[in-house]
Amino acid sequence: MATKAPSRAQSSAQLKIFAPVPAPRLRMICCAYAGGSAAVFRGWHERLPRDVEVCAVELPGRGARFREPPLRTMRALADDTMVGLLDCADADIVLFGHSMGGVLALELAKRLVDAGRPPLALFASGCAAPHLPSRRRRRLHDLPRDELVQELDLLQGLPAGMLDAQAFIDMFLPTIRADLESRETWRTEIPALPVPIHVLSARHDALVWTPDLGEWQRYSELPLNVRLFDGEHFFIDTHRPDVLAHLSGVLDALPAVAEAAADRAAAPIGQ
Repeated sequence: MATKAPSRAQSSAQLKIFAPVPAPRLRMICCAYAGGSAAVFRGWHERLPRDVEVCAVELPGRGARFREPPLRTMRALADDTMVGLLDCADADIVLFGHSMGGVLALELAKRLVDAGRPPLALFASGCAAPHLPSRRRRRLHDLPRDELVQELDLLQGLPAGMLDAQAFIDMFLPTIRADLESRETWRTEIPALPVPIHVLSARHDALVWTPDLGEWQRYSELPLNVRLFDGEHFFIDTHRPDVLAHLSGVLDALPAVAEAAADRAAAPIGQ
């Protein structure tokens, strides 16, 4: 477990820290849904434990990086994010990702494990296990503009209110399309990781089938945790207090869990 020391992480191009925490116990790296920016996680720190520092991933093509061309592969997105993530390695890390962000968070977890810095937990929210076939009727990223918007509307694939402003759609659709391409073309074999996975899902999510949530077990050597919420695909926005209350409870327990695991690993055989 990381020893507490003065925090050295600062907001970077890749990570936005809305409220820096001196000597954080945990850093929570948050990955947004397709088209989402770091702003999705603004204010989250207010409802999470005070010793948890929220670091929101800012990908090219949105937010402060709006003028940068969006990236079109999951590998490129992970490469970009790792540049900022390595600067946060002086504290224990947990990963949170919603929808497409859940897949990115899994890819980051694999890279951190390979680097000898496994995250204490991975929260996969509003995200089907990556190896499952999509519930969409067809790939979205190469559809014509109007068809893509219609499909996203039918599948709850855009945040509430976005379809009310055509100019807003046209501004962000290239980034959404690139994000969809990165998810729909992502093919990789990730083994079971020594990282506990917590699955968060909504009861009325059109993109994630509740009976399949257990498929996430494939990616963890540890028991899977599943929590259902009311709402639809963007329940992290519409039911934010419930989501953050759940996260707070899990985050509060993480150090004890991590210490117990370390003690078991260090104990002589037979004890």
